[in-house]
Amino acid sequence: MIRWHNNVSQCFTIGNGTRQGGVLSPWLFARYLRDLLSQVVTSRVGCNMGGMFVNILAYADDIVLLAPSWRGLQYLLNIVVQESKAIDMSLNARKSVCIVFTPRDRSKVVMTTFPSLCADSETLQFVLSFRYLGHVRDYKQ
Repeated sequence: MIRWHNNVSQCFTIGNGTRQGGVLSPWLFARYLRDLLSQVVTSRVGCNMGGMFVNILAYADDIVLLAPSWRGLQYLLNIVVQESKAIDMSLNARKSVCIVFTPRDRSKVVMTTFPSLCADSETLQFVLSFRYLGHVRDYKQ
């Protein structure tokens, strides 16, 4: 049953999870990932965006990791892989990609090519463009 404020629903059964797009899916997924998200957030590796420290964005079953360096991103990936194993989940390397955002101040560019990033020994692909939640982000050289 579901309790909402002082109201309680009738009893119902849930067979195997919830349907994609179901109203409970994002909430339940967030609770399932709570420890994973906490480990990434408390890693102290991330980006300063408008005065706020950010290193992970999670919505439903989409996750974005943000790091200021290749080494930082590999560190966050290692945390995600380790915590995923703890909850019997895996990262799909074929659906995971990496993109480099160039700083507005071009004098701050240190490198233009990077070593491969790996998630549990699987290499992730670098891309110049990707779509996240309906928005397209392009790499500008």
